[in-house]
Amino acid sequence: MIQSPSLLSGHAPKSRRHVVELLGALSEQERSDLYAAGQRALAATQSLLQKGRTVISEIIGTTPYVEWEHYPRRDAKSRSGALFYYHAHAASQRMKDEHGHFHVFASNDNSACPHDQRYTHIAGLSVDERGMPLRVFTTNQWVTAECWESADRICALARQTELKDARPHKVGVWLDAVFAFFRPQIDLVIHMRDARIKALEARGRTQLFEDRRTHILSQCRIDFSTQILALEELGAQAP
Repeated sequence: MIQSPSLLSGHAPKSRRHVVELLGALSEQERSDLYAAGQRALAATQSLLQKGRTVISEIIGTTPYVEWEHYPRRDAKSRSGALFYYHAHAASQRMKDEHGHFHVFASNDNSACPHDQRYTHIAGLSVDERGMPLRVFTTNQWVTAECWESADRICALARQTELKDARPHKVGVWLDAVFAFFRPQIDLVIHMRDARIKALEARGRTQLFEDRRTHILSQCRIDFSTQILALEELGAQAP
């Protein structure tokens, strides 16, 4: 249960106990699937490290790194229409230890979506300078100019989204694995997003989707080691 202070702030609890409770609510098969996704994510990370690279250097390439610039410039798009890009805000606007973050979007064929908005933001993923995940978060509509959907619809779209055939290929493979590994936290922040919007509107906030004071709607800290150890504590094993 999300307590009201966390609901209004948009911050999910970050304790190890919360991770165990979150994963403990899943079925044994779901935890096994998460564990397998974690192994894929680690393998993808190690594959890059063995060549002296990280997911960041893989997507930025040899060009000078510029704040706010999209990497790749035209975004990375899969054959299904899903896409992602990486960028960083000014240092004063980043969380502690954040190098930058990925934005991942699902293709959305909902006929109610405007022709130029056939995509929906799944979540953002902050990483440190080594490319290790720090948090997942959701953003307000003005940030992404997306086709807005309910939390349940976004969670369904997320499970249908694959990025492995986007370029750079290794980054797409890595993102697929990381998003699968932290799926419970992503589902959590997506539902927290909707709950926070309702709470803010109940307090009299109007035109919230265009309100530039509200950028991030919900967020949750994540950590590879904590997730793996929690799964192992709950009995998850590699298949």
